[in-house]
Amino acid sequence: MERLRVRLRRPANRWLAIVVAASGASVCVAAIVAFVVAIVVNALPWYPDLTIREYYQAAGAFYSQGFTVGFFLCFFLILVAVTVATRFGVAVRSAERPRRGYEPP
Repeated sequence: MERLRVRLRRPANRWLAIVVAASGASVCVAAIVAFVVAIVVNALPWYPDLTIREYYQAAGAFYSQGFTVGFFLCFFLILVAVTVATRFGVAVRSAERPRRGYEPP
């Protein structure tokens, strides 16, 4: 019995996932750089009329913003890694598959 071979069109979803992940990762990297620069130049929110409670709430909001950006950076990097690894795996499997008309020596 002969197997029916159908050549499927490569989905554009992989490229779309790479574009979305790369753009999201670049935005996250820019936000993390801005966060680190704000820490280095000591631009944490501080006003002399703040109470201790308000100061800690403002500093906590500032650091939680950095944590959130770091989380999304990890998400987008994992999305890039999974997409590239899937693409590489498909390429390796198709390269290992014997071609039509090929006879081993």
